[in-house]
Amino acid sequence: MKYRKKPVEIEAVQFDYEKWVYMRHTAYPMVNGDVAPDGGMMATNPVIKTLEGDMKVSDGDYIIKGVHGEFYPCKPDIFEETYEPSIGLPIDISKAKCISISTQELAEILGKPIKREIDKQSRRERRRKGFL
Repeated sequence: MKYRKKPVEIEAVQFDYEKWVYMRHTAYPMVNGDVAPDGGMMATNPVIKTLEGDMKVSDGDYIIKGVHGEFYPCKPDIFEETYEPSIGLPIDISKAKCISISTQELAEILGKPIKREIDKQSRRERRRKGFL
């Protein structure tokens, strides 16, 4: 039997080793390093604690946030074959059976004004000024 992966929107960030060394807690809080003798973290061997155990993260890998909030690394070639940029709609299409959205709501989502609404506004403005 064949199966197809469900369309799921994920969050991901590309790992930059140098950024991690200098800004580890703010840039990549999910990535840990080796423990130094004094109990602190050393800037070597970055790893992510995953559901399958610790996984090493290399420079250029993508760090993916899974559907249950877990993080895991993914090699760039696999990531680019598997994922594509999302169009950024704030609607979870994968869970919708039927999407009903007005043109006004869609325009607000996409950030573009509707020509008909602009025409109404300009007519009101001209009427107010006495031109219509």
